Amino acid sequence: MGGPAAFRLRVEYDGSRFQGWQRQGTGQEARGVRTVAGTLERVLSEGGLRVRSLVGAGRTDAGVHALGQVAHLHLDGKVPRPGQLQILLDQGLPSDVAVHDISPCPASFHARHDALERSYLYQLCLRRTGLAKPFVWWVKGKINKVHLKLAWKNFHGFHNIKSFSDLLESDDPRCDINTCDLEESGSILLLRVTASHFKYRQVRRMVGAAVACAQGKSDPGAIQRDLLEPTPEACLRWAALAAPAAGLFLEGVRYEGDPPFPPLRPVTLVP
Repeated sequence: MGGPAAFRLRVEYDGSRFQGWQRQGTGQEARGVRTVAGTLERVLSEGGLRVRSLVGAGRTDAGVHALGQVAHLHLDGKVPRPGQLQILLDQGLPSDVAVHDISPCPASFHARHDALERSYLYQLCLRRTGLAKPFVWWVKGKINKVHLKLAWKNFHGFHNIKSFSDLLESDDPRCDINTCDLEESGSILLLRVTASHFKYRQVRRMVGAAVACAQGKSDPGAIQRDLLEPTPEACLRWAALAAPAAGLFLEGVRYEGDPPFPPLRPVTLVP
């Protein structure tokens, strides 16, 4: 008997009304816990398909968005063509989720384990906005852009990220951060960070720390010290300053043979 039919999906979603990507148990949606993976599985099941597994490259937190989440989907039994699968998802998914680039893949492809690099994008807004609030963090008060850049660049490199994430006892706290980019587009400041993997709540705490430095509530030296010598006190301090989920996007995931991530551009234009 052959194995399951395997597909690679690229998924985008507005995370505002989701409790993250990962489905954590049966019957969650019936209990009001709405997840992206759970929504996808429900639509596939209602379309008569048997889902063996659906695994995303990144377990985004509640409220976090995705431009290019990658997932592998394994189906048992009836095997649709990619075009049929696309029609089923387009017709059944709610308006805040879309699936693109459905393609067959080897059954051995694993969206999480095979990923070489992930990119997260955070949008800071320098003015009040009536339209873009779900997708930006409007930072009240002045931002020193020079200090913001200095603080953000401190995260580049190989670090113990324990002070800037929530870790289990068994978790490896080390993280090799490939790039920390910052660009300005009108009233939007774009912060991008890329790495092979990220820890739980890491990016939001990194952004919050950089903004705290840019507003004089902390200094880049504190970031350097807490990367070199993590402490429980530092973890609590940066957790309290974490950036809200609204401005954060899983921008993309790269695999063997994929091109580099594209130039930075805002998701929501605020002139």
